[in-house]
Amino acid sequence: MKKYCIGLILFLASVTCMYGQKNPDKFISNCIANTGPDSKYLKDFRIQLGQSSTSNEFRFKAKIYLWKDTKYRFTMCTAENSKGQLIMNIRDELNKLILESSDSKTGTIYPFIDFNCTRSGLYQICYDFSGMLSGSGAGIISILE
Repeated sequence: MKKYCIGLILFLASVTCMYGQKNPDKFISNCIANTGPDSKYLKDFRIQLGQSSTSNEFRFKAKIYLWKDTKYRFTMCTAENSKGQLIMNIRDELNKLILESSDSKTGTIYPFIDFNCTRSGLYQICYDFSGMLSGSGAGIISILE
């Protein structure tokens, strides 16, 4: 009888753990799928911003440590109901602009950018929506193999 009670308790605990997991965000899952088959997921940022009247600085900022001699892919996904398109830039420890996902000369906004890190250190990743418009989106960081 003791074996059956222990077995039942273990069974119920395992079922609870299986169904107790949070449902994955489909938007994030689709965005991760867009990073490509040669990439390994590292981190994601969910970005939701309202419209802004100032257009001089990116509003969503995060810091991440990147390793030398590693190639990273930064993928930006914009939700359908967004007025602007998600853009980003990367700055080093001295706040020097390293890379950006939009070309102000041509008006092109890239859905992802690859970054070959030449120096290990703390980098700031800044996200916003084009024209400082409102929007919702996700930024995915992955390593390219």
